Amino acid sequence: MRRNAPESPVPGSRTDPTRVMNQPALRTSSGAVWLITATIFTAVCLVPLVAIIVTGGAAASVALIATVLLACLLTTMFIVRFTMTPGTRQLRWLAACMLSMAVVALIAMIVCVMIVWTSVRS
Repeated sequence: MRRNAPESPVPGSRTDPTRVMNQPALRTSSGAVWLITATIFTAVCLVPLVAIIVTGGAAASVALIATVLLACLLTTMFIVRFTMTPGTRQLRWLAACMLSMAVVALIAMIVCVMIVWTSVRS
């Protein structure tokens, strides 16, 4: 018995739902999910960065710069969400900002750990 189901897309085709660029967050989202996840991500990243700034030391300047960059990228995401016309271009900008935030946080934490580690080893 055969059902009248639509043909499944060919893997790798433009309509394949498993492709990264065909995900709903990059095609049909309003952008709110990007703002919510970026805000939570920023809050989680700020906890250790602010702790490093408060304790001072050589790593504090790196943590301060990372904190400012994260705040600027989050602000940019809000500006993009509320000023650009909705669509895939807006969603790609939001995704790029979120990825940039992750890169900034990762690099900053690695540099801070390296600074602290070298000062402890000496």
